[in-house]
Amino acid sequence: MKFLEKTLFPVLTRLGENRHLRAIRDGIVAILPLIVTGSFFLLLGQLPGSGPQADWGPVEAWLNQTSFTHAIFQWYVANHGIFLIPYLLTMKLMSLYAVFTISASLAKIYGTDPVSSGLIGVASLLLTLVPVNVEKQGWMLPLSQLGGASLFLAIIIGLLSAEVYRFSESRNFIRLPEGVPPSVARAFSSVIPLAALVTFFWVIRHVLGIDLQSWILVILSPIEKLGDSLIAVILITLVVHLIWLAGIHGVSVMNALFLSLWIYYLDQNAQAVAAGHLAPYVTAHPFYQWFVWVGGSGATLGLAFLLLFSRSKSLKDLGKLSFLPSLCNINEPIIFGLPIMLNPIMAIPFLLAPTVAGVIAYLAFKWNFVNRPFIWVPWTLPAPIGAFLSTGYDWRALVLLGIIVIVTTLIYYPFLKQLERKTGGAS
Repeated sequence: MKFLEKTLFPVLTRLGENRHLRAIRDGIVAILPLIVTGSFFLLLGQLPGSGPQADWGPVEAWLNQTSFTHAIFQWYVANHGIFLIPYLLTMKLMSLYAVFTISASLAKIYGTDPVSSGLIGVASLLLTLVPVNVEKQGWMLPLSQLGGASLFLAIIIGLLSAEVYRFSESRNFIRLPEGVPPSVARAFSSVIPLAALVTFFWVIRHVLGIDLQSWILVILSPIEKLGDSLIAVILITLVVHLIWLAGIHGVSVMNALFLSLWIYYLDQNAQAVAAGHLAPYVTAHPFYQWFVWVGGSGATLGLAFLLLFSRSKSLKDLGKLSFLPSLCNINEPIIFGLPIMLNPIMAIPFLLAPTVAGVIAYLAFKWNFVNRPFIWVPWTLPAPIGAFLSTGYDWRALVLLGIIVIVTTLIYYPFLKQLERKTGGAS
């Protein structure tokens, strides 16, 4: 622990505090309500008779037992596509929203106007698209290019627009007389950086014909493949929990580094499922949320259950206090109350349990035993509900979750018994 505190933890802490990574993290977090809402409507569009997730024959037969339910079901089968419209205009346009929130987040850190900076980012991102002239309908933007595939380009443009806007303001290129309303002054202060970036991206995309989105995806393709590997799952899980053992919120640090990649995987999975194909990625964010961090960091849901039956009165009381929060993925009472943080006895299962959970879950999804996650579900839902919904109503996700909880409980059991002996058993 001393070695890690001197070497690894300071580096990760500085990364977590880096203003650009903070802006990316805060900007991505800001669009999560859009992703949750879009995911909800995607779920509605994947109900019986509309998607490849399961065999809905028995459900259809049950619905056809009465004329009323039969009529509802037939209407749904004929019109289920309308439920995808909110999904198409929220989650499928995540890059358009993200470029604004990321740029605004960085501008807020700098103390400049977040709205002006965000609008510059939006205009710049739209300049990377090539409008299509549709006969009798005029010019149209290919909005499909504003989904997760362009999220990395949105991050770059969002940061760049905030930096250019800050530079322009610091140089005070446009001097307005005193007495001009602040709103007017802010509007004019964005003219030069907006014109500069719009011209820059217009030249790049429309004069030189350089497709920045394709170039970025090619450059990042090795990271994209590595991030969806079993090695990445093991390493990320170990680092997250090593940081936690030092009292630093490991998930927050990793979100700053990997959240955008995990959301990209989620968007690609959602698009594939909406088109009737197999989801291509295993490690979209719900993979970690519902199958690795079961009950919170450390996969402590099984540990919370064991505490309910502890021979130690203090540990049993902690179990009563922490079980329901753990069921909803809130385990700070256990991490700080047991404690797990800086506890040499509980450090081993705290590292081992989520790592084993990640390996089991990864192999189950990789071998297609369970539908791969493609729905973002609010993280405070009970774990079984989140696992079930995130995989598109796949009952096998509940079986997988049950196996993971049993295995992680067995991992924690001998260490908890050792802790009981150390605390005096019935104390």
